Amino acid sequence: MASFTPQQQEAISTLDRNVSVSAGAGSGKTRVLVERFLKILQERKATAQEILAITFTRKAAREMRERVQKGILDRLGAAAEPEEKAYWQEQLQLADRAPITTIDSFCSQVLRENPVEAGLDPNFAVKEEYQIRAFREETAQAFVQKEIQQQDGDLAALLDLYPADRLARILVALIDDLPEILALPGGLAAPYEVSLGGEEAGKIEAEGALDALLESRDLAGPKSRAKLDALADQREAIHQWIAAGEYSKASAALKPVSATGKIKDLVKEAKEALARLETLSLDGAGAEQARHWENLLGRFRQALLDAAESREIYSFGYLSGRAVELLEKRPNVLFRYKSRFRYLMVDEFQDTNEEQKRLVYLLSGGSSRSLQGRNLFVVGDAKQSIYRFRGADVSVFRQVRDAIGETGGDNIVMDDNFRSAPEIIEACNTLFDDLLGTDSRSDVTAQPLHPHQPSSRKPVFAVLKKGECTLEECQQAEGRYVAQAIRQLREDTGLPYGQMAILLPAIHLSRQYEEALTALGIKSQVSDGKGFYERQEVVDWISLLTFLLNPRKDWALAGFLRSPYAGISDRQLTDLLKPWPELSLWESLRQSLEEPFVTLSRKLEALHRTALFQSLPELMDAFQEAFAVEPTLLAQRGGREKLANFRKLRALGVKGAMEDGDTARDFLDRLNLMRRLSARESAANQEADPEAVQIMTIHKSKGLEFPAVFLPDLSKKNHNDTLGIQFLPGQGFGVRVPDAQGNLLETSVYTRLKGEKARLERAEKQRQLYVAMTRAEKYLYLINVDESKEGSRPPDPDKEKWGQSLQRVFAPEGPHGDQMDWEKLDVAEILENQETGQPGAGEAFVLDPAVYDRGRPVTVPRDLELSASALLEYDTCPRSFYYHYFRHMPGIDPETVGEGSHRISAIDLGTYVHRVLELLQEEPEEEALAEALEVLDRTGAEKKVFAREGRKLVEQYCASPLYQELKDLPAQAERDFALPLFQLEQGRAVFQGSVDRLVTLPDGRLGIVDYKTGHPPTDGEEKQGYTRQLTIYALAAEILYPGQKVAWARLHFLQDCSSWELKDREQEEEKLKALVENLLIWDKEEQFPARKEGCQWCPYRYFCPEGTGEQPAVDR
Repeated sequence: MASFTPQQQEAISTLDRNVSVSAGAGSGKTRVLVERFLKILQERKATAQEILAITFTRKAAREMRERVQKGILDRLGAAAEPEEKAYWQEQLQLADRAPITTIDSFCSQVLRENPVEAGLDPNFAVKEEYQIRAFREETAQAFVQKEIQQQDGDLAALLDLYPADRLARILVALIDDLPEILALPGGLAAPYEVSLGGEEAGKIEAEGALDALLESRDLAGPKSRAKLDALADQREAIHQWIAAGEYSKASAALKPVSATGKIKDLVKEAKEALARLETLSLDGAGAEQARHWENLLGRFRQALLDAAESREIYSFGYLSGRAVELLEKRPNVLFRYKSRFRYLMVDEFQDTNEEQKRLVYLLSGGSSRSLQGRNLFVVGDAKQSIYRFRGADVSVFRQVRDAIGETGGDNIVMDDNFRSAPEIIEACNTLFDDLLGTDSRSDVTAQPLHPHQPSSRKPVFAVLKKGECTLEECQQAEGRYVAQAIRQLREDTGLPYGQMAILLPAIHLSRQYEEALTALGIKSQVSDGKGFYERQEVVDWISLLTFLLNPRKDWALAGFLRSPYAGISDRQLTDLLKPWPELSLWESLRQSLEEPFVTLSRKLEALHRTALFQSLPELMDAFQEAFAVEPTLLAQRGGREKLANFRKLRALGVKGAMEDGDTARDFLDRLNLMRRLSARESAANQEADPEAVQIMTIHKSKGLEFPAVFLPDLSKKNHNDTLGIQFLPGQGFGVRVPDAQGNLLETSVYTRLKGEKARLERAEKQRQLYVAMTRAEKYLYLINVDESKEGSRPPDPDKEKWGQSLQRVFAPEGPHGDQMDWEKLDVAEILENQETGQPGAGEAFVLDPAVYDRGRPVTVPRDLELSASALLEYDTCPRSFYYHYFRHMPGIDPETVGEGSHRISAIDLGTYVHRVLELLQEEPEEEALAEALEVLDRTGAEKKVFAREGRKLVEQYCASPLYQELKDLPAQAERDFALPLFQLEQGRAVFQGSVDRLVTLPDGRLGIVDYKTGHPPTDGEEKQGYTRQLTIYALAAEILYPGQKVAWARLHFLQDCSSWELKDREQEEEKLKALVENLLIWDKEEQFPARKEGCQWCPYRYFCPEGTGEQPAVDR
């Protein structure tokens, strides 16, 4: 077994008491967790199913289970005795079902296993986040409306301060905190009442501060002395104002005196004392408002619980609360779980909260109030607690560590770092010793790490001076600096781009770095935990879907036309609208006879019909085919990521259609809801590209490590409070109250809580920086835009941003300046020296065709787009082909089959039969016929026609020699393709189609079968269009399956079960190529002659000058 440090060995081997481990970054805590689990098994203290291991994420649980299983396998392989082998074999089997899980999953399991006691259906489902958020909004709005109708006094008082919709939003924002808000000791008004009780003491304090200031007048300068003399003349009046509670008048009298010079502190103290009194005067109104809130929130919580129960809308937070409540109130249930688990292990304990601590205490010792068991093992790092926004409370880790120490357990510190170079560790130790301090009574303290990796480079600290540049220019310069530093590091060290990471405070900042890297020809890959519904490829689909369902929405059509799928510029849109100012954009598009508008109009018209009459998956497939989604997305920067996101979008649509029966309208409503709620939906998972720089948030990087880390945006501002309510568990509920003019002023409770929350947020921001810096293994770059002016005073250390803290701690002239390699640059200088990735003179620029997004976006040539069967129409009549594919004109209805009013088109019949033949590969004939019929959106009478006519053709095929010959060979049905089969000087010809049946023959070659529901030619001569179609299929198949040649390609006519095989393929390819060359050049009608023998059945007879001008007669 590999060696362990003494601290690691102690954490692994101490099994007879409670243990907490404070594990610094890179100290090997995951390894310790796994080895402790295996140690328990080895000592036979418990089986794999008697150890409850709780992790922070499902991914961590899965990885831990895999490591445990590997450890068991290693021990099984090393076992010498039969009994020992049998033991480890048993543990291996149990490990598959071992309770290695998350808190959310465990709580759900408790409720499912005890449905009667919990009062829940055991088949309950946890709703998606967007569903929960929508439910909460809906419930809050309905609650407010109901309270208004009932003329509730509490609501009426609050409506004087907040409009109804704003009040509903506040209620939604407070939902997760409701249990703790309503559990505040003494109620919500208690802190205000305590504050009011201190008013007299505050008056005495203010009077004393004023007297002390006036007694020190001799220390003031001449100007200040004169102001203080004037204040002294008002001293009696000020006393009367304070006594009468008119604190604003007293503050106004003191306002002219500046806090400068030797009297600075005295002036500040007096002003603050009066300001506190002013705030106290608001607390009476604050107490009254707090009572209204308490009453209203109590009723709202009950309404929310009732609605959740009746509609079965359950979140993980709700279920975990129910599980803890169940274990607290049902001793018999608790006893079963306490007896089941002999050992309890909890990872990432710094990110737990009070409720989760109660759960752990219950499972360990049976009491939620105190730690009574001796089987608890918790591991975490307070310095890495960065999930306060999700309810994590870092103080809980300290409380549990203290409880473990008080009950005779061990508190172990693992401070050896096996990840980062000594230079990085030294800088981290210095910085966080300053920022976090070493007070052992604090929830979080600095913990020096000891490096165990070889020496590398000092961290680079780049300070970019803002000067007179704008914020946008600073962002651009920061992006360029990072991109150039990445390229230089690659040149200096050979480190692959995929081993470099840019870590950001927020993912919306990524664009400037993506663009800068692209300008240098460097790929990037963005990985984040949200933002999917704001991705451009998703927004483009929303615009298209909005238009398809309502063509009157010009803004939606304009958005899609500007997208890469259409590529229309604003100038083109303007020119399109000019001739018809009275028409909508859609009507103008349909009127135009110019390319590319004609093609776009045709495609959008077809998609509009599909959206109205076909399923959502069919619509998305039609869109993919019409607008060549895959090559279009791949041609853009970050194309693989964009394509992955579109595929995820399609999967969401298909899932909704299959499971919930969603239509296109339903899907659009859902997407709009998700965007409105800013739903946290991650972008599509994709494999890490070894040649792409990784870009992610600091939160996303937690638990990861990279050889090189770049940390820009060190001066990002914190978010301001927009709720207007301040709350902290156990401390109070802060409100604002109106003055005479209706302005909302802060009460003392609000001010106190706001200050405390700001302190907690600053502390967590410091921990985020710790997490970010300790991701780096060898190279660390920190980039800060310095906005300070020459001679300006440094900021208060309590209000510093990251970059300011770094500049202060590692100041070049200071004691730690040599721990960083400083680079000082002007933003303007970086912008002037712009570099790009364009090759220099004499270099050959080669665009890797497999990677479209390395460099500026390109456009895939689309000179000629044809379906595989299009040339069959050319063979029948070139003029008809011209009208169809060059002028995009609508044709008249096709030939129909059947009788009376229930006739169906031959095309639709062919589609049905093709579907049946596809299903025949996996299902019996009767089931295939029924399943294909079931999905048809037709009347019962029409379905009978499909069943009758389709059965004839299918039964004939199943009896044919071809079917008997091929039925047992491996095959693919409906193999789609869209491939550039000819790249010629005149342009490119892309053919799209679907091979009905692609057979793998015993010798490894391919066979192609294309079914035809029509009648074969009667004159015994081959028809050129059919020959071309088979040639196209053969070319496509050999591109799709490199190394496999096509042995034969056949048309099979279902009407008489005859087959027709492609002959002399090489000659046919040359003939096809010659025709394509002409089609790429020809653009005039006269170049496509009409063949009059087919005019009677031509769909363009009504327009063609060679026709009669009359529509063909159709037998009725």
